[in-house]
Amino acid sequence: MKKLILKYCLQNAVFYGGKANPKAVLGKVLAERPELRGKVSEVGKEIEEAVKKVNTMSLDEQKRELEKIAPELMVKEEKEEKDLPEIPKAEKGKVITRFAPAPTGPLHISHVLRAVTINYLYAKKYKGRFFVRIDDTDPATAEEEFYDMILEDLEALNIKPDKVFIQSGRMERYYKYAEEMIRKGLFYVCFCRAEKFRELKLKKKECECRESSGVREWKEMLKGNYKEGEAVVRMKTSMKEENPVLRDPPMLRISEHPHPRKGKKYKVWPLYNYASVIDDHEMGITHIFRGKEHENNTRIQERVYMYMGWKTPMVINFGMIHLPGMKLHKRDIKEMIRSGKFSGWDDIRLHTVRALLRRGFVPEALEKTAIQCGLSKSDIRFTWEILEGHNRKIIDSRANRYMVVIEPVRISIQNAPETEKVEIDLHPSFPERGKKTVPVNTEKVFVSKEDFEKFKGKEVRLKGMGNVKLGKTAEYTGNKIKREMQKIQWVSEPNVRVEILTPEKTLTGLGEPEMKKLKTGEIIQMERTGFGRVDGVKEKVTVCFAHK
Repeated sequence: MKKLILKYCLQNAVFYGGKANPKAVLGKVLAERPELRGKVSEVGKEIEEAVKKVNTMSLDEQKRELEKIAPELMVKEEKEEKDLPEIPKAEKGKVITRFAPAPTGPLHISHVLRAVTINYLYAKKYKGRFFVRIDDTDPATAEEEFYDMILEDLEALNIKPDKVFIQSGRMERYYKYAEEMIRKGLFYVCFCRAEKFRELKLKKKECECRESSGVREWKEMLKGNYKEGEAVVRMKTSMKEENPVLRDPPMLRISEHPHPRKGKKYKVWPLYNYASVIDDHEMGITHIFRGKEHENNTRIQERVYMYMGWKTPMVINFGMIHLPGMKLHKRDIKEMIRSGKFSGWDDIRLHTVRALLRRGFVPEALEKTAIQCGLSKSDIRFTWEILEGHNRKIIDSRANRYMVVIEPVRISIQNAPETEKVEIDLHPSFPERGKKTVPVNTEKVFVSKEDFEKFKGKEVRLKGMGNVKLGKTAEYTGNKIKREMQKIQWVSEPNVRVEILTPEKTLTGLGEPEMKKLKTGEIIQMERTGFGRVDGVKEKVTVCFAHK
C-alpha cells in the first residue's frame, strides 16, 4: 500500500507544480484498490505522511523518482487539450473579427483573457482576418501615449492584426451617415438638457425636438454654434419602448475637449453604439465577441443596423471575469504612477500585460488560460493558479536552475573533503545544456535563514556538494544520497547579490556567481524558491518573481 500511495503522490506532485494533493491521491488509491474503502482513515494517515515527504522534494527530484518507480505514470491521463468551440455562421476564409480598445491605458489581463485573445484566435481558427480598431472618439479620455502602448502590448503577446484602424481618422464617414439619417427623419438633433430628457424617458414621453429639428440644426452643430451639452443627435425610436435604453438613444454629441490627435478640429463626436455600427459594417466584421454587460449596446446597435438597412454581424456575449486582489481603476493607477507609488505600467503589482510579461508569464500561457475560460455567459472567478499552472508547464523545460539563498546564514563545514568547486547540470532533464560551476569555500557557506531555522541539528543534503548535520558549525556526514533526506540550496564565496521582486515585497539574498552571466529577459528557476524573469544584471542580479 505504501508503494501504491507513494507513486500516486509523486504523480500528482509532478502534474501539479511539485505539490501533491492528499484528496486527489486518495481518489487514485481507492480507484485502484477498492477494498481499502473500509480503511479510509488508515489510508488517509499514510497519504498525509507520503505527501509531506514528497512535497519536500524538488520538482526535478519528484520526476526522477516517479520515472524510477512508475514510469508509466509520467504520461498524464487527460482529455485532449481544450480547443475553441465551433461558432455559428462561420465560413473558412470569411470570418473577420475585431478588437476595439480605447487609448485610456495599456492592455491588462481582462483584455487578454477575453476580448483580445478570443477575437484573434477565432480569426485564426477559420483562416480569416483580425482587425484592431482604436476607439478614440472620446477626446476627454483618449491619451496619446496609449496608442502605441496598445500596439506594443499586442506585439508582445504575438498577436498580429491584419489591419489597424484609428476611429478619429474616420470622422467624415460618421458625419456622412448621420446626415443621411437626419434627412430620412430617423435621427434628430435634441436640445433637451440631460435631466429633462431623463424625466421624459422615465415618463415615456416624446420631446418637442423630434419633429422640429433637422439638417439645419445638424449643420449648426458641425459649425460649433452649440456648446457641449446643448445639443445631441438621437436615433428616433419610440419613447414607449419596453427597454428604456432603446428610447431615443444618443448617437453623436458635442465635446469641446481637445483631442490628442485632432486637436480642436472636430466638435461633434460619435458615441460608441453609432461609430461601432458604421465601422463594423464598412470593415466587413462578421463576428463580434464581447462581454454580456454589452447586451444593451447590442440591442441599440441592432436598431441602427435595421435603420441603415445593413446585415447585423453575429454577436456572441461572454461572462465577466472577476479578478482576485487589488481592484484599481485606470485613473487611480495613473495618479499612483505620477505620485511614484507605482514605478510605471509594468510595475509587477499591476495586472497589466506589461507587468505579467515582466514577471515571466509567457504569451502561450495567457492564450491557454483564455481558451480555458472559454465563451461561457456565466461569470468566472479567476484564480492565479490557473494561469500559473499553464505557465509552469511551458517554462519548466526552458528555465535553467540556479541556487539562491534568501536572508543568508553563514555556516562553516567541518571534515569536508577538500574541493574548490562542484559542477551541477544547468537543467537536470537536459544534461546536453551543460553544467554550471559553483565555487566551494567550506569556511563560508550560506544557506537560507528559513532552512537554517527549520533543519538546524538535522542531517540535510547541500545539493551537489554533500550531506551535513546543519548548524553554525556543520559536520560533514558523507555524500550518499538518501531519498528521505531534505535537500537545500546553498552558495559559497564568491557569490552575487540577488534581489527578488514579488508583488508583495522585495526579497534579498545571495546567488551562485554564474548568475552574473544571465541576460535581462531570461526566465530561470530559483531552486525551491520559484520561477522568475531576470530584470537586470549589474552589481546585483534582479529577478521579478512569477510563481512557485
